[in-house]
Amino acid sequence: MSEKVFKSLQFNNIPWTISLLGEKVILLKCDRSEDIEVIHQSSHAIVEILGDKLDDIVPAYNSIAVFTHLSIDELSAVLAKSKTKGFEPKFSNEILKLPICYELGLDIDRIGFKAKISNEKLIELHLAGVYRSLFIGFTPGFIYADGLDEKLACPRLENPRTNIPAGSVGIAGNQTGIYSLASPGGWNIIGRTPSKIFDAGRPKPMLIDVGTKYCFYRITKEEFVSWEN
Repeated sequence: MSEKVFKSLQFNNIPWTISLLGEKVILLKCDRSEDIEVIHQSSHAIVEILGDKLDDIVPAYNSIAVFTHLSIDELSAVLAKSKTKGFEPKFSNEILKLPICYELGLDIDRIGFKAKISNEKLIELHLAGVYRSLFIGFTPGFIYADGLDEKLACPRLENPRTNIPAGSVGIAGNQTGIYSLASPGGWNIIGRTPSKIFDAGRPKPMLIDVGTKYCFYRITKEEFVSWEN
């Protein structure tokens, strides 16, 4: 690819910069100060506007990657003339409940020591949280979410692990996430869920989509093993 092409676009009342991210991938980027809900709303609007001209879409904190056969000029023209006023994304108010086993929390002692609280108090705070999927990244289905109690914030491990089991629930800084697949990683593992967050064999591979809210309920290690079997 030669010199990178940048264009400006006003879409959904937000100024965006558009550039090529790769072959058939166009990146829309806005100011980091924009609320994540507006990013999600814009992403859902693009899905409805482009229809079968869209191959995939990946929203992040202040950007949206649009996988399409349209050129930058064509995409800009389509979005610029689109009316998004009053558009409301179809987010469900339902809070998904996920089981979690804290006995499988590899770093639960470390998180508790950092927070200066007992493990039981740590678990109490974690169970009280309602988490919101901000975006999916790192591996297919890996969830980056907000909603973590600030007392539980913990820096990444200095030496990342080479293999973290699928379903591990991690903390890095003030973010929390769920490892959808077994993979290397440096997040602090507070527990593990037996729920399959990503399954390529399902009609809808991802259990949790962008904007989904979820919480946890506690299960024992024996229940975890029975759940998996």
